[in-house]
Amino acid sequence: MWEACAVDYDKSIETLTAWAQNCENVRAMVMTGSAAAHETHSLSDRDIEIYATDPAPLLADDSWWNQLGTVLVVERLAIPGWHPARLVYYVGGKLDLTVVRADVLPTIRYERPFTVLVDKDGHSRSLRLAAAGTSLPDEAAFQEQLNLGYAAALMCAKSIVRDEPWSSKIRDTDLKASLLSLVEWDHHVRYGLGHDVRFLGSRMRQWMDADIQQSLEQCWARFDAADSARALRTSIALFARLGRRIADGLGFRPFSHDSVHDEVEAILALRPDAR
Repeated sequence: MWEACAVDYDKSIETLTAWAQNCENVRAMVMTGSAAAHETHSLSDRDIEIYATDPAPLLADDSWWNQLGTVLVVERLAIPGWHPARLVYYVGGKLDLTVVRADVLPTIRYERPFTVLVDKDGHSRSLRLAAAGTSLPDEAAFQEQLNLGYAAALMCAKSIVRDEPWSSKIRDTDLKASLLSLVEWDHHVRYGLGHDVRFLGSRMRQWMDADIQQSLEQCWARFDAADSARALRTSIALFARLGRRIADGLGFRPFSHDSVHDEVEAILALRPDAR
């Protein structure tokens, strides 16, 4: 009889630590994320970096993580230019396990708190908290983000008129990614680079201004054309407001927001219930 077993984070970390100590290939293990910063939510996962002399055997073997709880889903990530990872979803929890070559450990700099769980070679003495690598965009990067966002908005409008709601949602997601970049830049322009905007919009209730949150509440829609058009208009209105404020703050040349908005309206006008 199959029986689900909820993951116990403390026990899991203890088990992983003992395994790492006994595995010659593993040279160090570091916990990052909210647990290392003592900012966990009941739904927070645990982020663990495993530093191995040879990552390949660990990536080919599931046994070191599949006994930590009842496994539901696994994301096996192999992102070019980044370290491979296993994001393991258990009943009652999730572990983000990143496997890194051990020889890069002395060069690692963390932007957020970390906890060293295993260090066989004494390299943890070189680990430091570094200032977040946050910077304001140059004009080229800013213009590129405006173009990406508005291109998505124009395609979203076309999908609405064509009654292609799934496509419109995909384009809207692209628009929202650009909108989030503008929200983050806007806060950095006004409050300085020390203002922590986290990532992927996390903790937005803590760092994002209330008026922007209020505007965002109207930026998502149902499937129907009328509501989709309404949300699109609200989204690009906020996009333009933030874009103008960032450009003014950084001394960038103006962007023709109104021309894009006019084109969006011309497209939406082709469908009566989207006008």
